[in-house]
Amino acid sequence: MSTSELAEFVATRLWFTLVVVTSVMVLIAWGCWYGLQRWGGRAAVLVREWLSRAPTPVVISSAWQLPRRLGIQALLSAAFAVLASLVFLEIADEIGADEDLGRFDIELSAALNRHASEEQLRTFALLTHLGDKAFLIPLVIVVALLLLWRRQRFIAAAWVVACALGGLLNVVLKAIFARSRPEFAHSLVTADGWSFPSGHSSGSMIVYGLLGYLAVLYTPKSVHIPTAAIAMTLVVYVGLSRVILQVHYFSDVLGGYAFGASWVAAWIAGLEVLRRAERLASAGKIDKMRVRNDGD
Repeated sequence: MSTSELAEFVATRLWFTLVVVTSVMVLIAWGCWYGLQRWGGRAAVLVREWLSRAPTPVVISSAWQLPRRLGIQALLSAAFAVLASLVFLEIADEIGADEDLGRFDIELSAALNRHASEEQLRTFALLTHLGDKAFLIPLVIVVALLLLWRRQRFIAAAWVVACALGGLLNVVLKAIFARSRPEFAHSLVTADGWSFPSGHSSGSMIVYGLLGYLAVLYTPKSVHIPTAAIAMTLVVYVGLSRVILQVHYFSDVLGGYAFGASWVAAWIAGLEVLRRAERLASAGKIDKMRVRNDGD
């Protein structure tokens, strides 16, 4: 299938495409979470036993100490942050008009201009507001206040700083790439400034992604999967609404997703390291108290 045929397929089957993309992303997120919870610990034990028996080099043995010191969640999050950063750089390298992705961007925008109905445009014009600064900033403030109410001062500060710095860094990236926006023929939304990466895509990925992480920390396990599914759905629909409304190219949204995912994963890795250090310190204090009580 050529890029023009793919663009026509997507433009004429918008809802089908959105349902498929959302379902795939939710299933991937669920599979990663389930696999980590079910087999992550077992895999770590098996690898550790194998390394203890095999004549492994010192470098590998030393590297294996990282999961024990930092925690498997922090290490996997850091690895994902690096991978997402590489994906972002690859996307940025493919946005030129002579590249396949760049050509698909132009053809998809033109196909949507021809086929997107007024009803579809109005629907996504409403959905896109879930990624507006006017919506995300109050949401960040409300969540920060809830964290402060729960006496989670450090997490509240990290939440605000991560969201704010992520937004500022996206502005810097836009200025670096200085990509013009596509032309659109409706007045349902307004958009100005540079196009790559999409601020709505990265902003929704950062805010809703970190919000999902906080929900995992402070809610029962029974609601983790539904929370992750809702967060992922919001990210998909907000990002792709920018493409359907033709105020961003498809690669702008992909770039925003990749940057936002890298940023979220990096912050989760850092927070997991700090939380692990805090747990170990608390466990050490408890052990010292037990030793002292036994001595008495």
